[in-house]
Amino acid sequence: MQTSEKIRQAIADKPLGAVFSSADFLSLGSRAAVDQALFRMMKAGLIERVARGLYVTAGQRVDAQSIAHAMAQKTGEKVGLAPAGGAEDLLVMPTSGLSRTVKAAGHTVQFRRMSPRKLQLAASPKGRILLELWTQGMQNLTTLDIQRATGDWAEGEMDNYAALIPAWLRTVIHQANATRKSIKIGLSGAYDWSNPNIKDDVLIGHVLEKHKFEDVARLCFYYGVPKVKRVFKRCAFEPMTSASVTRMLGNISKGLRAAKEPSNA
Repeated sequence: MQTSEKIRQAIADKPLGAVFSSADFLSLGSRAAVDQALFRMMKAGLIERVARGLYVTAGQRVDAQSIAHAMAQKTGEKVGLAPAGGAEDLLVMPTSGLSRTVKAAGHTVQFRRMSPRKLQLAASPKGRILLELWTQGMQNLTTLDIQRATGDWAEGEMDNYAALIPAWLRTVIHQANATRKSIKIGLSGAYDWSNPNIKDDVLIGHVLEKHKFEDVARLCFYYGVPKVKRVFKRCAFEPMTSASVTRMLGNISKGLRAAKEPSNA
C-alpha cells in the first residue's frame, strides 16, 4: 500500500473533528512523502488546513481544544488544562513552550508559558483549582473561596500537590478547612466562626461572656476548671455577668468533685 493510501486510512480512522499534522503519519513514510500526500489531499478537497501545518477532514467542525493539542503535539511542548469559565471565543492554554496567540478555524488559542510547577498543576482538574487559588494571591483569597474550592476534598488529598504549591497556600487551605475548636468542644454556638486558629483564652473569654451554663460546663470538661477560672479572673465583665459565671463555675466544680467521690451505696 502506498504512503498516500496509508495516510487516507489513518485519517479515516480518526474521530470527527480531529486535527492532525504530518507528525502524526511519519511512521507511514518519509517526511517528504507525508507532506506531499497531505498537500495532494488538500488540493483534492479531502482535507482542509486550519492553521500552518494542521489539517482536518473536509467539512468537519473543529474545536479550539483539538487545535491546541494538535499544535502541542506538533511542537513537542507540554500543555495543561484550560481554566474553567473562560471566554467562549478564547481558549487559554498553559504551556511549556513560548507564549503566543494562534487564530485558526474561527478560534483564538492563547498559549501562556508557565513554570514547571504550575504546568504540572494545570495537568489535572484539582491541580487546576489550586493553580487558580495561587493565581488569585493570598491578599485576595477569602476563607469562603478556599472552602468552596477544596472543602469536599478527601483527607490527605492535598498531600498529592504539597510539593507543587507555595507554603502560604498550603497554610491557608489547612486553616480554612480545619475543624473549629467550638465544634471539637461541642459548644452550642460557633464562637470562633471567623478564625479557625482562635487562641484558647480568647475562646474561653467569649463563652464566659455569654455565660450559657451548658457551654461553660463543656469548657470545664474540655480545658479543666482551673484553666477556665484563670481566664475568668483576667476578664473584665459586667457585675451581673461576673456573678453569674462565678455561680456557674462553683456549681460545676461541686458537680465534678461529687462525680469523682466514691459512692456510699
